[in-house]
Amino acid sequence: MAQSRPWRELLILSSLAGCLPPDEPAKKPHVDVDTQNLVHTWIVADHILGKGASITPSEAEGFHGRTIEITAIGYTSPWQGTCEEASRTKRVRGLTEVIDELEMSPSASGEATAFGLTTSVVEYRLLCNDRKKPPPLLVYISAGKAMTCFNGVCYLMKPF
Repeated sequence: MAQSRPWRELLILSSLAGCLPPDEPAKKPHVDVDTQNLVHTWIVADHILGKGASITPSEAEGFHGRTIEITAIGYTSPWQGTCEEASRTKRVRGLTEVIDELEMSPSASGEATAFGLTTSVVEYRLLCNDRKKPPPLLVYISAGKAMTCFNGVCYLMKPF
């Protein structure tokens, strides 16, 4: 009989454990929409040459597969370099307006939409807090795809 006692105690403890209140579900941290859309490692998948492009099509293709890393506070780009801390602004724009402003060919809008961008894009302007750094990084995002332009070439990107 003495041997059955530990089993009885275990049975009683097991039934009591079922009476405890359930654990609270883990709270998910709030992530804003801008962070969800912008903060990624982006990979260059294609490009569109502008009228005043300073490089050849094959040189532009050399950037395919390169990445732009955008974090919550900074970025690293093949064109602007690394910025550890940047301010950020955003505005909604029409894709055609952006293409016109960048002086791209009329077909560029069609190429961008064929890649997956929509007619309305969100422009993010990231300005490095260290004023000695190069010009701001402009990224246009819609439908999970992105575009950034440098020296007359727009690079079409997708999340890595």
